[in-house]
Amino acid sequence: MFQVFSLVFTLALIVGLIVLVVAAARRRGPGIDARSVRRFFQYVLLFALVMVVAIGVAELLGMLLGADVPEWVDPDAELARGLAFVFVGGPLLAVLAWATRRSHRLDPAERDSGLYIAYVTLAALVAAFVAATALPQVGFAALGDGDLDADGVAVVLTWTAVWAVHWWLARRTLDGDRNTPHLLLGSVLGLVMGVAGLVNTLGGSLDLLLGLERYGRPLGVLGESLGAVLAGGLLWVRYWATAAIRLPRRPLWLAVVLPLGVGGGLIMALVGGSRLLWSVLVWFVGDRQGSSATQHFDSAAVEAAAVVVGLVVWWYHRTVLGTAEGRTEPRRVYEYLVAGIGLAAAAVGVGTVLVSLIEALTPGVDVGMTVMNTLLAAVTLLVVGVPVWWIFWSRVRRAAAVSPDSELVSPTRRVYLVVLFGLAGIAAVVALIAVAVIVLQDVVAGSVSGVTLRSSRYGLGTLVGAAAVSAYHGAVFRQDRAAGATVRVTGPRSVVLVGAVGPELDRELTRATSSRVEVWGRLDAAAAPWDLAGLAATLGEYPGADVVVVADGGGYRVIPVDLSGRRAFVAPAVAEPAVDEPDTRSGEVR
Repeated sequence: MFQVFSLVFTLALIVGLIVLVVAAARRRGPGIDARSVRRFFQYVLLFALVMVVAIGVAELLGMLLGADVPEWVDPDAELARGLAFVFVGGPLLAVLAWATRRSHRLDPAERDSGLYIAYVTLAALVAAFVAATALPQVGFAALGDGDLDADGVAVVLTWTAVWAVHWWLARRTLDGDRNTPHLLLGSVLGLVMGVAGLVNTLGGSLDLLLGLERYGRPLGVLGESLGAVLAGGLLWVRYWATAAIRLPRRPLWLAVVLPLGVGGGLIMALVGGSRLLWSVLVWFVGDRQGSSATQHFDSAAVEAAAVVVGLVVWWYHRTVLGTAEGRTEPRRVYEYLVAGIGLAAAAVGVGTVLVSLIEALTPGVDVGMTVMNTLLAAVTLLVVGVPVWWIFWSRVRRAAAVSPDSELVSPTRRVYLVVLFGLAGIAAVVALIAVAVIVLQDVVAGSVSGVTLRSSRYGLGTLVGAAAVSAYHGAVFRQDRAAGATVRVTGPRSVVLVGAVGPELDRELTRATSSRVEVWGRLDAAAAPWDLAGLAATLGEYPGADVVVVADGGGYRVIPVDLSGRRAFVAPAVAEPAVDEPDTRSGEVR
């Protein structure tokens, strides 16, 4: 527990420093002041005291419930530490909590502090994590030994109480936007724990039904998995199903639903399905290497469970996204993400084909998998990955053919192509260096042979897979550029709107102009809603500039500004009128 506390406390310090620096950087005014430093130490100390008191309470409660003390631990020292944590840390925590509550009552701005938000969020999530990870231990002891894990029960009860207090604080003192990270991170914690526990529960149950024992204490492992399902399920329901699902669909919300929900579920299903299919192919076609059916399919139950659970997770989050009319950016992200996952599996399959070919043509000893089994792994990856990529990439191609003006310039498509080129480039560079090291070692030793080629097979396979991805998408990129897709929408570099506000106003204007947009509401007078189409056309006259747009009556004024504070408007010099001078030679005025 002390190692966990040290890790969490160090993490809290890092998070606090980051919040402090970011808050100072975003502050419109002086940098870090004495109040910010005071808040930093106040909330770090408050967090540390909460952790210390919770540890002490859990230890004392465990002793009261009859927890066994390990032989290498001095029970007197354990008792003394728990008493010190509670009876010294408790009053200090009470005094500091009272002072914090008093400061919030006297100055409501204290609740808007980023450090307070970080404290509530981190304390709630740490308490939830500790309680949730202790519940599987209770389940293991209950089903495996038929006994009560007093330490685990004490940890669950204590840290659940800590979580409940900070959940109440978050709901009472943090509004929707400031509580969003807490709700989404808690949802992620619940989802990951629940999914992992559900996969192990289904796999373990299937093993028990079939009479297979992958572990020495299958009932204990099943109880541990059920504890993870219960803990993760409760967290997911409380954080996601009753709260986070109703949050505005902003980038952070979409980052949970799309990469984690859709992408994570699909990846889990593809990995489980690939391993299960490969096992079947090896059993009927490949080299079993003398293993029995029980040994060969020892992980088949968990792999089948991963397929089922992964597909359910993918389907659920795809349903949560909904089917909006038209081609929205979240729908694009979904299709490009799934296409990319399928492409990754297919690219690995292509590289593995080359690996198996080199193994078949060069001398060497097969370690791990035979040539036939390697080839079957390649076939499995291609069978699983290519259909997924083709289905979703065909949707993308149809959308590009129907609406090239919007599809080819979409940020999602540009990011997709850039990410693919970047990942393929990194993989190619690493593989090329690895191959060069192997080849040069044999060159220096004077032992270049077929063994050199065989030793380089994985690097060469990676190079071929990366080259295939880059070649195809390079052609796509050139087609987009020929169609004008790489020409960015001209607009200002940054825009500050001063007037009416709207939940999606900044995102819609960003999509229309590719500008960084902030929205400030006017408090001195009512402002008419923005005409986004007309505003975007007007802002096109200020490419690369920083502008402030002020709603004024029924219209608006666009004011170019300099964010550096070093330039300002300078009136053009007015030429003085010429003064007629007398011509001294003729006496006439010219």
